[in-house]
Amino acid sequence: MSDHEPTVPGWACDTCGADWPCVTRRKELSAEFAGAYTAKVLYLACLLMEAAEDLPHVPAGWLHNRFVGWTNDVGDPPPFTSVQILVESYRLANEHSPDAEGRCPVCGDLADCWVRINPDGPGFLIPVP
Repeated sequence: MSDHEPTVPGWACDTCGADWPCVTRRKELSAEFAGAYTAKVLYLACLLMEAAEDLPHVPAGWLHNRFVGWTNDVGDPPPFTSVQILVESYRLANEHSPDAEGRCPVCGDLADCWVRINPDGPGFLIPVP
């Protein structure tokens, strides 16, 4: 039994306080489900559904990345970006979205600013702290 279990309804790790599943728990899950990739994904998908009910303010794509998107058949799980960083990035992207003339209201540039929402793309650029 792992010490890194979720505390609900916030879905934080009760040991390290990181968003669950934390990096330690991901490594443990990869070891526990070694050779049983489909079982691991099904288990995490069930927990994703529970978390989605408890965290309706968190976008579904972020929850998917957090619970299922890190899984793979080989190697250690990569770290994921915390919800706080993503929310702050989205706020910054909104502030720097160009007006009708293409000018950033914060930077004042007509060129691409360092962060902006991309209306033609699948999302927005995320500045990495």
